[in-house]
Amino acid sequence: MSRHLRISVADTELDANDTGGHGHPVLLLNGMYATQRYWKAVLPLLTDRYRVVTFDGRARGRSGVSSDYSFAGCLDDITAVLDATGLARPVLAGWSHGAALAVRYAARHPERVGGVVCVDGAYPMAPIDDAFRERVRKLFRRNAVPIRILAALGLGARMSAAQAAEANIEFNEVLAGFAADYAQIRCPVKFIRASGKHMGATDEEVRTMRAGLDPVVASNPHVTVFATVPSNHSRIVARHPDVIAAAVDAVANQTRHH
Repeated sequence: MSRHLRISVADTELDANDTGGHGHPVLLLNGMYATQRYWKAVLPLLTDRYRVVTFDGRARGRSGVSSDYSFAGCLDDITAVLDATGLARPVLAGWSHGAALAVRYAARHPERVGGVVCVDGAYPMAPIDDAFRERVRKLFRRNAVPIRILAALGLGARMSAAQAAEANIEFNEVLAGFAADYAQIRCPVKFIRASGKHMGATDEEVRTMRAGLDPVVASNPHVTVFATVPSNHSRIVARHPDVIAAAVDAVANQTRHH
């Protein structure tokens, strides 16, 4: 039986939904400013065979605001959700920021994760510089009004433009050290890559970003590219739910045989 949960963590509460049942567990992890509503096309393809949990991160969707929007705080949210729901070694399927959370969580808590599906995210990056940081801050200042509108509609984060920018900058700093995370991965990790644009990035930057995965695939047999799909970064979850569900199937099947 499905259930709605409010889960306490740090100084706030997370809004979560659990489809229930006895299927293989799956935890869906959102994009940085997205909510669990973004998975609406994926859920019907999973819920007849899996027990699926979704949740909103801090200041996203119906979850409460917080004084901490750090990457480490987001990892703590995953622990809180796993503890509250009792999910045992789920497949972590994450999009963008959620993909990076899934990889780092699997690297640091291997006993708690069965496998990972990365949807156009978790690409190791080169270190960023001050020019990049300032470009991000300008981009978010320029989009302050749309950020507020999306938050009011329940489709974005209830952060200020400055808070959202600093979260994005920290995220890029985290990705600069991701090679070490992949070196620790021992569970199956399957990637779905988009072929189109990424908001705020040039075509060359997007190509460089996605190419950062190639050395990881070459050096770690647990990490593979499941599919490359014709989509931009923002629309991949809505446009290719069938590919995401198929990747979850593939990872779940591998996990069952370990």
